[in-house]
Amino acid sequence: QGETYGEDPALASAMGAAYTKGIQKKETAGRKTESVAKHFLAFHNSNGGIHGAVSDTPPRLLEEIYGKPFQAAIQESDLLGIMPCYCTVNGEPVSASYGLLTKLLRDEMGFQGLCISDYGAVGNTHGSQHVGETLEDAGLLCLKAGMDMELPNPSGFGEKFLEKFRTGKADISALNRAVLRVLTAKFRMGLFEHPFSLQGEELKGVFSQKTDREVSLQSAKESLVLLKNNGVLPIGSDVKKIAVIGPHADCARKFFGGYTHMCMMESTYAIANSIAGVSGVKVAKPEEIKTVPGTNIQSDETEEFDQILRRQKPDCRSLLEELREKLPDVEVSYSYGYYIAGEDESHFEEALEKIKEADLVILTLGGKHGTCSMSSMGEGVDGSNINLPKGQDEFIKRAAAFGKPMVGVHFDGRPISSDIADKYLDGILEAWSPAETGAEAVVSVLLGEYNPGGKMPVTTAYHAGQIPVYYNHLATGRPNDPQKKERYLSKYLDIPNEPLYPFGYGLSYTGFTISDVILSSDRLTENGEITASVCIQNTGEREGSDVLQLYIRDVTASVARPVKELKGIEKVSLKPGEKKEIGFRITEEMLRFVRADGSYGSEPGKFRVWISDSSDS
Repeated sequence: QGETYGEDPALASAMGAAYTKGIQKKETAGRKTESVAKHFLAFHNSNGGIHGAVSDTPPRLLEEIYGKPFQAAIQESDLLGIMPCYCTVNGEPVSASYGLLTKLLRDEMGFQGLCISDYGAVGNTHGSQHVGETLEDAGLLCLKAGMDMELPNPSGFGEKFLEKFRTGKADISALNRAVLRVLTAKFRMGLFEHPFSLQGEELKGVFSQKTDREVSLQSAKESLVLLKNNGVLPIGSDVKKIAVIGPHADCARKFFGGYTHMCMMESTYAIANSIAGVSGVKVAKPEEIKTVPGTNIQSDETEEFDQILRRQKPDCRSLLEELREKLPDVEVSYSYGYYIAGEDESHFEEALEKIKEADLVILTLGGKHGTCSMSSMGEGVDGSNINLPKGQDEFIKRAAAFGKPMVGVHFDGRPISSDIADKYLDGILEAWSPAETGAEAVVSVLLGEYNPGGKMPVTTAYHAGQIPVYYNHLATGRPNDPQKKERYLSKYLDIPNEPLYPFGYGLSYTGFTISDVILSSDRLTENGEITASVCIQNTGEREGSDVLQLYIRDVTASVARPVKELKGIEKVSLKPGEKKEIGFRITEEMLRFVRADGSYGSEPGKFRVWISDSSDS
């Protein structure tokens, strides 16, 4: 989950289109960069949540949900690169699907750029998905489907593949088409005039700016989501002793996610690797590698790994160091406590002793986001349990017995999912993978120097049995409406139907009120637009930000429609007592969907409109 912008197509569209535009808009020393969007298509709908597994995604879902962010990047930002996913959709490896790579992507979506393979995907078509009688046959299928370039090395596009064209067994026009696209891309990017990349000080001058750290810090702050707070945060001046517990607290490397430079370097010491582009340096025999107790996760808590941080980010402080720096008059003690995975309790007693003496307890929770054998989640590192490790949940219960106020800070590439944490902790901060300024961002929230305003980009389940769980689901034939006292309801017997944390949810240190929606008109014409407006007010004593979210529901249609769909977002910053009126445009285009006959468009009818600060409001 660490690679996604979130579960919603409108959110992913806005983020993806903006990112694409930012990468492609600038020319550097005569060179232009072109974005490559991945993974096309429905990669995150794989069976069992397994990386690259079969994706049983029907056509309507394929286009309306998974295709929409790619369409937005193509239409709004002139996206010029596509990378197909490893999955099989409708019985076809996506890399060899003419229906997806040509009919949908190029003919319907209007893509004009270069289609390049994911790492080894052309070879996987034959070797893993068993399509094509030979490797070169599979390569030809991929070429005809619309694949223009194979990465990282010739496999399906190898010598025997070329022989098919030399002997006339394959139509040369397919190869000519791909060659033309590759050459066109190189001309667009200026690679014939400037075939070599920038190096040394020239490279640093372009990519290293004085404002880099400032941007990184702001990004980290805005990504933090306050999930629970019973008044324990911000930390008050009466707190004189803080016990900091957890494996992330004294290890800033755990702030960095998969495919960061930090992760890439760590992976060179991995005994097993799933990271693209790194074969791994076998530093020892597998049986000699130290692992997290009770798991097969390689331990990264050795000097060679710590040296990576000192080389790359010598000024990157740990959470423990940042707390001690910011709170010189507070006694901040530390204990390791528990591991990033497993059930081991060997460090419990020492940590519990620290808690006895503390005024406040800060627990760092979660695993390690990466892409190799020392990671607990990431690409190629899948798990069946979405909750906190058993050892961490058990420690929370033991620690709660002392009655001390406790705050959990969660680090990982996926959201915290623990009813134990939700039950026993007084505050929970979702920190994700906040990178080099992570400690400063987290501590600024804990101390109240920064008022959090982040919102959850994904729905968070109580249990893996709820998955898939998302806010914009279709109306069910057996609705869960206890008020109607129906005999047959769609519900679980052992957990709530509702998620642990809904999409769009996030708390603040201040309060906001949002008025009822006012429409500029109750009728929308085909070429017109109406405005939906609300008044939002900061009702607290701190300056803060809230994210207003526009949701629309098609009340009745020719096919079943979602109970609500996100159509707009607006971040609003307000001083104490300040009010602002915020308006959202609504156009006919926003109401379109794949209709019963397969065409794409809107239908006349009634629509409901919400403006709130969470999908469950």
